Amino acid sequence: MKLFARLFLLFICAALLYTSAMYGYVWLQMRPIAPIATASSLQSLDTRPQVHLIHAVNSTQRAQAKDAHYEGFELDLNRIDGRLMVAHDEKDFKKAVPLERIFSAIKHPEQKTWWIDLKTTLTQTDIDEIKAQAARFGISPRRMLFETGGGESADLLTQNGFPILLQVIDGFNEDEQDPQKRAELNTRMEEMLRRYQPFAIAGSLGKYPYLKAYFPNYNKAIYSATTVRPSLKKKFLKDAMFQDPRVLLFMQDEYTWAPF
Repeated sequence: MKLFARLFLLFICAALLYTSAMYGYVWLQMRPIAPIATASSLQSLDTRPQVHLIHAVNSTQRAQAKDAHYEGFELDLNRIDGRLMVAHDEKDFKKAVPLERIFSAIKHPEQKTWWIDLKTTLTQTDIDEIKAQAARFGISPRRMLFETGGGESADLLTQNGFPILLQVIDGFNEDEQDPQKRAELNTRMEEMLRRYQPFAIAGSLGKYPYLKAYFPNYNKAIYSATTVRPSLKKKFLKDAMFQDPRVLLFMQDEYTWAPF
């Protein structure tokens, strides 16, 4: 019994030490730093302060199954045989459906916020088609946000009144504690923000501390992947993120044994 009690006490001490270490690590990451970019030009979606979305709603079955549980859906827009279709990548092309099928699968598509991961370039004709479909279902263009790394499609979408979720640049959270590299990464990101004037910066939960530190006044769209193993670091990051008024969109995975 004494051995068991000692082992139990050791376990409790280790758990407390680990929890304290993770909390301290996240607190250090969240320390305030002088902001680099100005505030976002678009301040809200005319919805409540933070919208909770679910990842990969690329089928009518998944849309129907998650309709009552989430305020918004993330989906992937691809081009298949010249036509815009909803599918993540080539292996899913056989199951692809047109955008209007997803809209029609739920009760009130006009009340959802749509995070559209753009996996193809768009022409003005494409955008006119998307606008017509949105109008048919009463969806405001301001509720359709396109995630993109920039380029001509981003410019066209902005000109047509669709908000942009600008993808954070590669390696933004990998500065190796090098001030020069940090400055270069920040400059590149700031140049992208000035060029595209996006509604928000889109990045993973792991990049969130860097976005909060260097771009605190900019709107953020954060996504979080599901992990099997418990993660106190992720919990503390989420807790801090949910208190940030600049995180307007939060999108998460939710995978089950079911195909939807």
